[in-house]
This record gives sequence, structure tokens and C-alpha cells, in this order.
Amino acid sequence: MLIHVELMGPLVDYLPESQHGQTTQSLRDGATVADLLNELNIKRKVVVAVNDEEEKELEHVLVDGDEVLVFTVISGG
Repeated sequence: MLIHVELMGPLVDYLPESQHGQTTQSLRDGATVADLLNELNIKRKVVVAVNDEEEKELEHVLVDGDEVLVFTVISGG
């Protein structure tokens, strides 16, 4: 299945510069958000939105054509 991915902020460094933080990732059927992050080699804590729905858990199962937005956790004081 194909998943459309957009990485925000400093996460764009996980993709070649020519992709501007966007890519289409091929994953096996039944793959989860955690599987996608592993494929992209993202080991840090991130927030993931799927199809414009806020924050999905790592166990969320993706389906063909999903649009995934990945961004870093923002904290303030």
C-alpha cells in the first residue's frame, strides 16, 4: 500500500533535500504508524496526524492512500 507522508520542521532532514519533507512510502498491508516511523528511521518522539485527524497512537493501522503528517513535540514553559 502507498502512504503519503509529510514531515514538518526539523524532521525534513529524514528525507533527501529534494523531497522537501514529502514522500510516498510503500508499506505492507496492516502496517502501523510505528512501522512507518521505523521505515523512515525516525526514533524521536513525534506527533502523528492521519487524514487530518489529530494525534494517532503508534498502534494505529494505516490503509492505502492515507495522508500522514509527522511533526515534533512542542513544549513550553
